[in-house]
Amino acid sequence: MKLLAYLAIVAVAAISTWMIGLRMKRRIKQALGIEVENEIELTSLNTWMRVADEEERSRGGKLS
Repeated sequence: MKLLAYLAIVAVAAISTWMIGLRMKRRIKQALGIEVENEIELTSLNTWMRVADEEERSRGGKLS
């Protein structure tokens, strides 16, 4: 029974991680207009700073 519970937890975690990755890639694509080529771009602070700047610019205001 414990094995089944562990497998369920791993499955939920894997699916959640995959969905979050897709959302992050879509956000980068919308903000910067580039396709994410590798996982390093998803975790790069520089990339996310550029995304925040572009989103701020597109809103026409400052971040709170």
